This record gives sequence, C-alpha cells and structure tokens, in this order.
Amino acid sequence: MQERRALIAIVLIFLVYVIFTTVFRPQRKPASEPEDAQPREVVEEVDQTQVRPAAVDAGETDLGLPAVVSAVEAPLTETEVITPLYTCRFSSVGGVLTSFRLHDYPLNDFEPVELVPESEILPFAVALLLKTGDRIDLSRTNWKVSSRALRIEETSEASLGFELLTESGLIVRKSCHFKGGTYVMDVDVSVTGPGSDAVRAVEFGWQSGLRVTEIHRESDDLRSFAGVTLSGGDIEKVDRGDVKKRERIEFAGDIQWSGLRTKYFLAAVLPEEGSQTVVGFFHPGGEAIGMALETAGTGTHHYRVYAGPLDYTRLKSLGYGLERAVDFGWKWIQPLSKLMFKFILFCNKYIPNYGLVIIVLSLLIKFLFYPLTQKSMKSMRDMQKLQPKMKELRETHKGDPTRLNQDMMKLYKEHGVNPVGGCLPMLLQMPVFIALFQVLSRTIELRRAPFMLWMNDLSAPDMIARLPFTVPFIGDTLSLLPILMGVAMFVQQKMQTSDPKQAAMTYMMPVVFTVLFFRFPSGLVLYWLVNNILTIGHQYLMVRSDRLKEVPATGGV
Repeated sequence: MQERRALIAIVLIFLVYVIFTTVFRPQRKPASEPEDAQPREVVEEVDQTQVRPAAVDAGETDLGLPAVVSAVEAPLTETEVITPLYTCRFSSVGGVLTSFRLHDYPLNDFEPVELVPESEILPFAVALLLKTGDRIDLSRTNWKVSSRALRIEETSEASLGFELLTESGLIVRKSCHFKGGTYVMDVDVSVTGPGSDAVRAVEFGWQSGLRVTEIHRESDDLRSFAGVTLSGGDIEKVDRGDVKKRERIEFAGDIQWSGLRTKYFLAAVLPEEGSQTVVGFFHPGGEAIGMALETAGTGTHHYRVYAGPLDYTRLKSLGYGLERAVDFGWKWIQPLSKLMFKFILFCNKYIPNYGLVIIVLSLLIKFLFYPLTQKSMKSMRDMQKLQPKMKELRETHKGDPTRLNQDMMKLYKEHGVNPVGGCLPMLLQMPVFIALFQVLSRTIELRRAPFMLWMNDLSAPDMIARLPFTVPFIGDTLSLLPILMGVAMFVQQKMQTSDPKQAAMTYMMPVVFTVLFFRFPSGLVLYWLVNNILTIGHQYLMVRSDRLKEVPATGGV
C-alpha cells in the first residue's frame, strides 16, 4: 500500500507539473534587455524623412485623406505625459502610444516595466471603416498635437488632443484625458465634417499587444498571454495559440470591456455603454496578441482605458468587472484560490513578509487537516503491524490471487484498518496545492516578494547559482529549497517505512518530487517544505507515544 500511495502522489504532482509548466511551452529566443537604461528627454523630434502618410486613394473614398496637414503646420514630435503612477509617450505620427512605463513595477534594477512592445503596430491608432467595405488606416498620417509635454500631479487632471484635417474638410479628433492617481484614462474619438456619412464605424484599441515583462522567465510570461473580454456577463478568453492559428477572432454583442493580459499586467478598453461594438483579437507580429474595437457610427465615441497592474483589489474597486481578468485557475478551483488569496492579503496587513505568511498558512492547513492526518498515520502504523500476517497470507495463497484478496480484506476488517487511509491527506491537499500555485504564480502582489537570505522572489524558483548548461526538467539554474524539501521528504519516508521491499520507493519519491519542484514558485516549495517538517514532527510524536504505551506492558512481564 505504501507503494500505491507513493505512485498516486507522483502521478498527481506530475500532472500538476505538466499542466502548469510543460504544456504549450513557447519556442523562442530569450528577449534581450533594453540597452538604454537612461531616462529619455520629455520631447523627442522624429526624423521626418522616415514618416510618410498612409497610401489611400482619395478618388476611391472621396474623403481626401492622403492630403493631411503638412509637416510645417504640424511638426512631427513626441509628447511625454508624466503622472505619479506612469509615464507614457505619444507620437504625432498616427497619434499613437509609443511607450507606457509603470513607476511602481521594476523591469530590472535600472528601469520600470514597459507595456508597449517594439512593433510597427502601436496602441491608440485610429482607423475608419467605410460603408463600402474599405478600411482607412490613419496610423501613418501626421496629426496636430495640443501639447508637447504634460506633468500631472496626484490630484490634478489634464488632456492631450490630436487632430487630423483632410482636404475635403473631414476632421478626426482624438482626446486623451488623464488623472494623476489612477491607471484609468478617458479617450474620445470623433469623426465630423464633409464625408463623415460615408464612415460605418471607428476602430480603436491596443493593437500592439503587451510586452514581455518577466525577462528572466520569458516562457512563463508568454504562457499567460491572452485576450479577454467581458460580454453579457460572461468572460471569454483567447490564448496566444488560438490567435496564431486564425487570422482574427471576433466577439460581438454587449461588450462591457475587452483587454489583453500577461502574467501580471492588463491593458483593457471599455466602450461606451450601449454602443454597437465588435472586438477583434489578432496577431500583430512577434509573440503578442493585438486587440481592436470597432464601434459603429460617427460623431464622438467615448472609451475608458485601463493600462496597469493585474491587481485584483485595485481592479475590483473600479467597479467595471476588470478583476475577472485575473487568472485564478480552472473554474472549480477558483473559489478556493480566491479564498486563499484573500487570506494571504489579510495576513500581510499584520505580517509584512509574505514568506512568513506562507508559513502561517502551512501551520493553519496542517491544523485543519490534523484529525485526518492523525487517522491516516494511525492507519499506516496499523498496516505496518499487519505486515507479518500479510506476508503469511501471500505465502499461503501464492497461486490464488482471488483468495488472497478476500483474506486480505477480511484481515483489514478484523483489525479496523483502511488500506487507502494513508492516501487521503495527500489527495485532499491537492486542491490546496493547485490553488496556492495559482495565487503565488499569477497574482502581482507576490511578484518579486522577498522572504529572506537568497529567497528574493516567492513567485519564482529560488536561485543560488546559474549552471553553464541546461538540465532537463530543471533548467539552467540551481535552487536550494527543493533540495531541502527532498531531504525532509526522505526523512519522512524513512520514518513511515518498515518494509525492506519498499526501500526503493523511499529513495525514489524524494528524488522525483525534488526534480519536479525545481520549476515551481519558491513560495510553493516553502509551503511544502514546512508541511513536510510538520509531518515529521507529527510522526515523531506518534512513534514516541506508541513506545510509551508499550513500556508498562513490557515492564510487567
């Protein structure tokens, strides 16, 4: 039975490992870190020779769009907007967003996280969809800009305007309104003037996708890339692989919001309530997922944009349902994941170290499972005591497996032993294990959360050295916590194993678990290590208690 318990444990952990670590692993070269770590100047001139208006045939559209305002009347510039939470940059070419850096979230030791990837397709571009079926891209046209620089304080507000004027008199305006203490901005896009009746819809979005922000764990970040939309109260999710297989994936109807998420960050666009909106997810190049919203009609279209951390508490406080973009795992595990997440945040109010919070969580889980663990350990010890009689039965019924099984079950019943009782704690703790995995590896509160000594990021494997080669299942880094956990598991196995035939399993189990845990978040390994240490202590007390009970009987002989 000990072997069966071990095999069940190995299969369960291996399944978790495959699902979260190996499935759909992206194949690409590691992204290089930005070379320039120095802050750029507020305004940066653009080389006019590298910018040309979009090639649109005015004769086909009767809108005169190629004849945009000349470079003299609308100089090609970049405008920088600085708020307490982020710094973003816009180009007058297309009025697009060229950079969005978050002050409170580091990319490395020198600079903050950048959300906009290096791409020819950039966020906030506007396109006009005509009733004839044509699409006019305005991302390469030159716009007038209302300001060359904005600095916004915590409680202040400011706006940045863009205007595109054509020969026919058609006017396209885009206005971005910023508030100092939030990641939310308001964007208005209007189409007015002669020829506007030919426009069927306006296209606007975060077309470039989001940049990889976990540069030392790029493959892990890429696995989290997804397009998400809340439509009619239901969340729809589009994975990176789905978008690459199909040219475009669209959702229509009551679109409350649509967004792009990575492991820790979100860019979402909320169309005006009641508007006729179609959201499309597509592949803009590289590894990203792009997103654009088509809003029917002309006049003025109002959008609300969130670009910032995938912070559950912050998103929920906004009241738009954006917190549903946070990945808490499979539907059946989500309630447990959220409960554990809220407990960890609650404890962190009083215990400022998340590592200590995880230890407290381990103690609490051990306390809650104590009655079941006690019963399980008693079952295992009773099974050990029955080993001699079980051996006799095997010898007696060597050629009759049916009779052997019947007599085994009779023996268990006579002594009140449950042969699978030792497996229950492991099985029942697996949902806790999976939920904790989601919390530690998918919530930004735990991103780069340090514990102590070399454990400086509980959301990632702890690293004490980088190897000059790659080891299968382990990678190119060496972690200490999984090794300590393997040693603790070995001690635990030795304490509960008495049959010499099971010695191989005693050695194999710790090795298998150690290898699998090398790729898990160090916070999860810390939880399992503490759990093993507590189990060793529990086993020691049980053995000591049994020996004390046997002393009087022995002394009376």
